[in-house]
Amino acid sequence: MNFKRLIATAVRKRLASKANVPVVIEFIKALPDLSRAFECSELLAVDLEMTGLDAKEHEIISIGWVPIIHGEIKLAQARNLLITPSKSVGDSATIHGIHDRDLADAMSLEQALETLLVALKGKVMVGHHVSLDVAFLRQAAKCIYHHSLPFSAIDTLQIEAARLARQGEHFDKQLLRLNNSADRYGLPSGDAHNALGDALTTAQLLLAQVAAIGGAHLSLKQLLKFSH
Repeated sequence: MNFKRLIATAVRKRLASKANVPVVIEFIKALPDLSRAFECSELLAVDLEMTGLDAKEHEIISIGWVPIIHGEIKLAQARNLLITPSKSVGDSATIHGIHDRDLADAMSLEQALETLLVALKGKVMVGHHVSLDVAFLRQAAKCIYHHSLPFSAIDTLQIEAARLARQGEHFDKQLLRLNNSADRYGLPSGDAHNALGDALTTAQLLLAQVAAIGGAHLSLKQLLKFSH
């Protein structure tokens, strides 16, 4: 174990010692090994649907994810969770297509977050504009567990922006939207603004980006640097 990993492990253990919920403790302690090659690693492509863009004011109403295990997408392990919000989804239904009637029998945010943490334990999270998803998940953890959560996350949007910049291209930010990015690699367009559909498109996009950047032998640490 290298020095940086020793420090990261110690930090995680200290953070875990302040938690009192088993699933949170186990999630925090399960530090992903960022020195591993992409083809030898486990990742989880995640997407959220929310009632707005402010993590302190709006709510998560859907979480979808797709595992990427040793460079392969595992559709059999994909999940899509609907979550009951504390108030109406309001006008946000025009964006994600999820209405109050669809959430009447949905699970609680606590149940959904616990299910996600179990799936994400020991894995690196992947998202498109992942900082927004992380902000909502951290806010949820703060409200439910009164505890902060650490996330190792790869952002396919930032990878795509870096690739276009390195090619010397001047581009409109609209070109970095998920489906527009997927189109450049000839990937099928998913069901936009559907958490599971966007998670799958994100997973496919990451595989295409990895192949374009340098192949599956790239380490997770290299990918993380490329996406920040």
